[in-house]
Amino acid sequence: MFKNAEKISKAIDILMKVTEDLEKEERKEQMVNVIHELSAAHQAVLGDLRKIEGDL
Repeated sequence: MFKNAEKISKAIDILMKVTEDLEKEERKEQMVNVIHELSAAHQAVLGDLRKIEGDL
């Protein structure tokens, strides 16, 4: 599960860089929304990792 969290983190970083390079404001807003959704998933995965760690 840690690998998933790491992959999501890298994807967020890449999306943020791509978003900075976009010229159309509408596209930037769409990308920001995607990044926020991915961030929520990332937080959930990290929360699961903490729960598993606490159970050990």
